[in-house]
Amino acid sequence: GVEAQTSYVTPRGSLTAGYVYEVENGWLSAPHFRRNNQAGFIEGRWQPVARLTANAGIRFEDNDSFGTRGVPRAGAAYRLRNGGNVWGATQLRFAFGLGIKEPSLIQSFSANPFFLGNPNLRPERSRTFSAGVEQRFMSDRLLLTADYFDNRFHDIISFGKGTFFNTDLARARGLNLAVDARARRWLRLAGSYSYDASRVLQSPNTFDPAAIAGNRLLRRPVHSGNLTVNTTFARIDWNLAGYFSGERTDSATFVAPGVTRNPGYARLDLAGSYALRPRMSVFGRIENLTNKQYQEAIGYPALGRDFRVGMKYTFGGE
Repeated sequence: GVEAQTSYVTPRGSLTAGYVYEVENGWLSAPHFRRNNQAGFIEGRWQPVARLTANAGIRFEDNDSFGTRGVPRAGAAYRLRNGGNVWGATQLRFAFGLGIKEPSLIQSFSANPFFLGNPNLRPERSRTFSAGVEQRFMSDRLLLTADYFDNRFHDIISFGKGTFFNTDLARARGLNLAVDARARRWLRLAGSYSYDASRVLQSPNTFDPAAIAGNRLLRRPVHSGNLTVNTTFARIDWNLAGYFSGERTDSATFVAPGVTRNPGYARLDLAGSYALRPRMSVFGRIENLTNKQYQEAIGYPALGRDFRVGMKYTFGGE
């Protein structure tokens, strides 16, 4: 592949244009297949006033699998207030866009009778919208963000009876919350939570019970999040991270027919480092600290408690 891009920048904005060319080749249990793809794009950013920044762009994809399509995107960010020491700056942001994703070479051209490709597949398409607010406190030592999103997915590629086909219409809407706090010079806390109310709206001709209309999207939990605590004392740095994922829809046709739910799980990781010298440090990491037994995808158990240790030395620089 090859890509070229150029930008024109002014004090209040910029204009960027580019071109991409890509060649895909494959031998999939059959004669050689080739797909040529190219795209052109243009994007502009503009700051008409100090508090407002807007951007808009469009990308035209020309793909051997689905022809030529245009996908526009636009967004804006507005600083509602500059803020002070205690009650800091408030910023609003919005974004809207369309997306497109080509079928893979296997999905389009595979000659394997158990995974037979379908050259007539349509590309997967999406429509996304998001709106959020960012609020700072205490001289930027505390940052809170909240974002609402509403996405819709068309022509999702499914698999059944040994081949691939377009079948699903689905949506995902919800809320992302995040906090980043520097409680002390030596202590930092960060966390996030996501609520994702995804739903399969239409699924004609599907053969997988996990993909029927009314189910959640595959492996997308309604509730998920993480929390990280970082401390630094002299030469020692500690990092404790926790992750949780709620119950999610999953497909286990080959290992557990009829099972369509994967239980939720929580996991802890611990990492630390010690600076022996300005350019030398030793570090260690324990993943899955509590040795939690879980499967991110049914049939693929996650590793148990995992230890790693090492040394880092930096050459050059100041």
